[in-house]
Amino acid sequence: MSVKTTGNTQFSKYRYGAPVPLLLIDKLANHWYTNLDFSAFYYAATQTNKANDNRLKISKAEGGLAAGRLGYAFGDGDQFRFGFFGAFGYSTSNLDSIDRPFKQRAYYNYGGGLIALKKFGKFRVIGKIGYELYKMKNYVTKGSGMYFEGTIGYSFYQKYGISVMPCFYSKKMDYIPKTQDGVSSLNPANAKLKSFVLRIGLTKFF
Repeated sequence: MSVKTTGNTQFSKYRYGAPVPLLLIDKLANHWYTNLDFSAFYYAATQTNKANDNRLKISKAEGGLAAGRLGYAFGDGDQFRFGFFGAFGYSTSNLDSIDRPFKQRAYYNYGGGLIALKKFGKFRVIGKIGYELYKMKNYVTKGSGMYFEGTIGYSFYQKYGISVMPCFYSKKMDYIPKTQDGVSSLNPANAKLKSFVLRIGLTKFF
């Protein structure tokens, strides 16, 4: 995860490791697409790690505290599907460089996107592209982001297989920063967040 801020008196640019996507379900079954993301909730409760300067210990929770998507894909059979989805949730990004995981602040995310599936023999390829808005009173005054999630799955036993999921996320936010002692700054700041995640998991195909 790369974070670049303007107007934050504490830090202007830093990097930290993104969490493993535990408590994340991403599923396209028949026509319905669902996504449940609680990965940041798990890491907000359990994990910190050191940033790139090897001196700053910060929470690495990023993503959904309790977020979801629901969509519908058109098409017959499992050869090709194309559809759309809506998204809404409660998410977090560590814009304040908080070292206590549950102390970092959260915001609402809502938006939508497109999803497509194509079958190539035992391989299935899924692509998702989405756009979101971010908002939270006294924290994020304006924010937006886009993401791309691709999945390449291989069926090796009946309907079961393994999948690799490269993902790219980009966010821009205007926000009100806080100092380490929890005092809100009088000066607004803005941040740009970029992350690339490679997920690997077991898959059941429809």
